This record gives sequence, structure tokens and C-alpha cells, in this order.
Amino acid sequence: MKKIFPIFLALIASFGMLSCDVIPQPQTDPDGSKYQAGPALEILSKSDVFAPQGGVGTIVINTTQPLSARADRVWVDVAVSGNRVTLTVDRNESIESRYSSITLKAGDASAEVLVQQFGVNSAYAWDESYTFPFAGGELTLPYGETGTVWADVSEVKWISAQVDEQTCSITFSASKSIYNYERKGDVRVVIGEDYTREIRFIQEANPAGINPGEPEPLEFTVQADWTPKYVDPSSPDDPTTVVGVDVAEDSHAGRYFIKVVSQADYTAAGGDEQLFLNRNVAAWAGASPQVYRASSTEEIEKLAIGQYRVYAIGVNNQNEPNGTYAVTPFSVTKVLSPYEKFLGTWSFDRNGTEDVWTVTEKEPGKTYSVTGIDGINDIAVEAEFNADGTVTIRAQKDLGEHTVTTSSGELTGQAAIYGRILYQGTEYYVTGTYPIFVISFDNKATTGSLAPGAVSTNIGDFDLVGFSIYTIVGESAYSTTNRASLPATITHLTYAEGSGEGGGEGGGGGGGGDDPGTDTYSKWLGTWNGGDVALTVSQKEKDKTYTVSGLEGYDFETRYKDGKMEFFYQVLAEDGSRQLCLYGIDDDGDGYIIEGDPENDGWLATATLNAAGTSANLVGAEFDAVYGGTSYHERVVVLLLLAYDSAEDKFYYASSDPKQIDMPTTMTKSSGSSVKALRSACFDMRKGEFIPLYRTFTTGPRVPFKSK
Repeated sequence: MKKIFPIFLALIASFGMLSCDVIPQPQTDPDGSKYQAGPALEILSKSDVFAPQGGVGTIVINTTQPLSARADRVWVDVAVSGNRVTLTVDRNESIESRYSSITLKAGDASAEVLVQQFGVNSAYAWDESYTFPFAGGELTLPYGETGTVWADVSEVKWISAQVDEQTCSITFSASKSIYNYERKGDVRVVIGEDYTREIRFIQEANPAGINPGEPEPLEFTVQADWTPKYVDPSSPDDPTTVVGVDVAEDSHAGRYFIKVVSQADYTAAGGDEQLFLNRNVAAWAGASPQVYRASSTEEIEKLAIGQYRVYAIGVNNQNEPNGTYAVTPFSVTKVLSPYEKFLGTWSFDRNGTEDVWTVTEKEPGKTYSVTGIDGINDIAVEAEFNADGTVTIRAQKDLGEHTVTTSSGELTGQAAIYGRILYQGTEYYVTGTYPIFVISFDNKATTGSLAPGAVSTNIGDFDLVGFSIYTIVGESAYSTTNRASLPATITHLTYAEGSGEGGGEGGGGGGGGDDPGTDTYSKWLGTWNGGDVALTVSQKEKDKTYTVSGLEGYDFETRYKDGKMEFFYQVLAEDGSRQLCLYGIDDDGDGYIIEGDPENDGWLATATLNAAGTSANLVGAEFDAVYGGTSYHERVVVLLLLAYDSAEDKFYYASSDPKQIDMPTTMTKSSGSSVKALRSACFDMRKGEFIPLYRTFTTGPRVPFKSK
């Protein structure tokens, strides 16, 4: 199970601790406060005003963390699903309005939303006026009684109204203003037989809009029977191109003329269709263009590379604009040779994070140089141009010196690009010269599709699941990427040699559960370095378990399973209400104490040997578990010893110099000896002496574990 115990750091007395150092008290914030307020949750939308008869509303939050919500009044029922909170409000029998505060929390972030419900005699407590921005918008006002409800918007053309009898509300919508001055209008609302109310609506001026004194604008509407089009030139040397309009058969679409403008001109005018047309159609029509009734085309001079819009503008019998139009945006691109299609800058989505690749010529017509993969601009990867017009990027090594920052400091090695495979739930890179992916292009060379490659290894055939640029330092490989599909931290991948395309380089290697030797059990015996902790592994029950010493001076047990060594939660010492245990810490926020996977005998972490038995990749367990009715996804990132006193509801460190094993990490073997190493510790169950954590235990919700 998981300890849902909040662990606060308390001041340690400096006496009676058996030669242990005092652990300092945490510092206060610069302003003198002890705790810092968490960040505010971003609220995307909310329905928080209700009529007297109640109803259902929603609050939508921008978060990927587990969300909780609580109302401080019983007349509001709260339900959470994903990032959405549903509010169910009871009928208000009172004559007065009432309010409830909704507390929202997700991780360290929080927010408060005030819910208002009208009382019986305050159902029409609307303001006398409401203001819309020039971009338009919506306003929903609840009313208190059912019956005949309508709003007279006949005198305010830019306002529309929609009555919802289910929620007893009226929604007023304002269209976008194209005027450079404020406009106003009064709307009369009638509810039932006895209540009439007049509301004034105001809309702010559009700074880019039409000024007083300019011609009264037309209200342009789209003519759905017209489809403007652009036709690519027949060859790169053709000096002309064609634009036109297709008119629906048997339609009475009316008269129109054709006009082509640049997207830059449209954008410079504010990107507002109504404003753009009102400011330009009179001049376009005044140039006496050719007018058509049926489908037709016009030949125009060849356009420069860029973005354009082709319009069909409707006119009356006097060839004056009548307020109808249709438009189609289009692009003009260079007619490229197959080799040229890959040259330039490409944006590539790596699971929500953008790579920007720059492709230049290497050997013209044959190869390219690609930089920017994984955001690394000083490493150039070679790409091959194929006879069928596709491009191949293969696994490559010795791409140049590169430096990565790891938990051990900066490391420098040779860069390489390799594909990754998924084997028994773990990802590994594979060396060799196999194709990582092949890119094919659309006709205009505006998009490219990546087809992943496949490899044959000594443990089977695999489709690639991804690729990365790695920095090779000795026998270790490091990736500095931080994307969802790639290692979240700098991780040593133990499957160091593969056999891409039937051999490649080396073709050996262990990892992922593949037995690296005939007597794998014995290869684990000896002393291993894992960060600042040296662990000595000795035989306990042959081919089943080991005894491990070196962590805070206490021995614990590990399991031998499928060639790997498993760490699990266990009690190491016990005295009355006190227990010293091997725990894990997960990666939720600042971390919570884990007693291991309840479905897998307290599994906390797994170590996997390399082929030579000289290093091992130690990775924390991942599993789903339910605590107190709530489901959590756990990922263990720390192993350490803690003592828990159930009588005092406190946790304690095992010594004054606490050690922990951070994961994922690479364990390296420093000795073949299986002699058990022992040393004294600062924790003594018989004497009842403990080294406490910085803060004492208090009851309450899940509170993060604070490390030393």
C-alpha cells in the first residue's frame, strides 16, 4: 500500500543522537512567511450563475494533473471528470439570492469560483446596461419563471437573442463591429404576462473600423453556390496562370467578377472580411472588370511565390457590388525538382514539442546535411536522396563531439543517431547502418510523411518506435531530449549493441530481460556503485534471493527474477510501534512515500544487467494503485530507508547523513567479491534512538515528502 501520510520537516534537537549531526531547520521565505502560495489554476470557461429553479453548469480547467473540487454549501453538488467540473444546483426556495464558493485544486495549483443563484424575487436583477467588445460575444441572463419569453431585437440589428426554456435563460449575441465608434441599442424583454424590461447594449469601437463620414457599409454574405479557384501553371516556364469560379448547376447565383489579392494585403487591413471588402469592392468594381453569370476562368500573369486569396464579388445589373461574395485562399510555390523538395526549413512535431530542421545540400543531387534534430543545431546528420524521390536517414555514429549535462556533471563524447525499439516494456537503441525512417513528400513539397524503419537483432525483429541523437561516452549513451516519447531524464541505455540490417556493429548485447550469460545469478554478486551509495550483493537463497548491504548500514533482501534483480518494500527492523523499512518515493509533485506495487509483492525497482555483467540499469517501478478510493499512477524515482512510528505518527531517517538512490541510474560493478560488508548506523532500535525528519507528522490530505 501507499502511505498517505504528510511528512513535514521538524527541528532536531542536537543532543542524545549517538554521534549524529544536527539537521538544520528550513529557512523561511524572504518575506518572512513559512509557506509559499501555490500557482493559480487557469479557468478556461465557467457557468456560475443560476436561476431560482436551479440547473446544471460546468467549470473547465486547463490542467493535466488530477483535479478535485469542493463546494462550501450543500445546495451545490460537485462532480469531477478529467479537467471538467459539473455543478448541479438545487432549487432556491428563498426570496434572496445565495452564493457558494467552489474550491478547485490540481497538484500545487488552486482556484476559487463563486457560484451565484438568484432568489425568487431577484430573478430579474439584471444590470441596466451591458457592454460587448468590438469583436462581439455572448451574454447569458437567467430569469426566474417559465412562460412566454421573448426579446425584441428588431431595432438593434447587431444583437440576436436565443431563449432556452430548459435552463430559464436568454442568451444575447453581438456580432463583430466594423465601426470606429461606439454603438448602442435598446432591447425590450417580455417575460410572462406581467414583466417587461428594457436593457441597453453597448459595443466598443473597433480601432481599425470605418470612421464617421465614410460610405455606409454593406453587410456581406457568402454566396455558397460560388467556388473560386486557382490553377497551377502547366509548366515552370509558363508565363501565365488561371483563376476562376465554379458555379453550382441549376443555381441562380447571379452576376460576379473575379479578383485576386495577396494574403499580406488582407492581413495588413486587419484580417476582417467585412472591413476588407467594404474598403475595397467599390474600387475593384470601378475598374470595370469582366462580369460573369456561369462558371468561368480568367488568365492572369504568373504570380510570385506567396499566399493569395481569390474572390468572386457579386454585382447587380448596374455592376455595383450587392453584398455577396465567396473567397478561396491559395498558395503559389516554386515548381521544385524531386531533390529540391527536402531543402529548406522543416517543422517536425515530436509528440507536442517542435523540432525545427534545417536541410542543406551536401553532395548535390545525392545527399543532404540535416541539423536541428532533437533541437541540436551543431550536429549534422546525413540524409540520402532516393531515385523514387524519397529521402532516407540511416543510423549513424561519429557525428562530431557533443557535451551533455548529467547528474554526474558534464560529459563529452561522440554524437550518433540511432532508432529505438520496444522490448518487454523497455525502450533500447540499436546500433548499425539500418534506415531509421524514410520521408515522402506531397506534390507541392509542403508536407512530408515519415515511415519508420525496422531492424533485425539477436533477440528478434522489431519495428522502430522512435529515434534520438545520443552522446556516446565510453560504453554509455545519453540523450538530452525531453519529450513524451523519449527518456524523460538522461538515461543510460544498457542494450548498447544491436544488429541493424543483419549485423551492423557488434550484434551482441543484453538488456530488456534477455539473459546476458549462462550463470546470471552469480553475475550480480559483488559490490556495485550507484550514485553516492555502494551496495554489496551476496547470496541468500541460490537462484532466488540476495542479501544487499551498504545502505545506511542495514541489510535488505532483493529478488532474482528472469536475469534481473528486483528491489521491494520490506521491514528491516522492528521495536514496538517502530518499524525501519525500505521505501520508494514517487514522482507526484515533490513525491510521496510508496510501499511498492500491491499487485507485485511490494515491487519498487528493477536492475537489468548488460551483457558483460559490468553495469546495470536501475529503473523505478511503474504501476497503478488505488488509495482511499482514488486511483494513482505511481512511478518510483527514489529508494531510501525510513523509520515509521505508528504511535507518534512520525517518520524518521535512519541516520544523520541520509542516503538515497535516485533513479533511473547506472550501477557499475567495482568488485567481484561476495563478502558481506557491515558498518554501524546512527539508528538503534534497541536504544530507541531515532534521527527525525525536519517536520513532524500532521493529519490531512496527501502532502508531498520533502527530501533532505
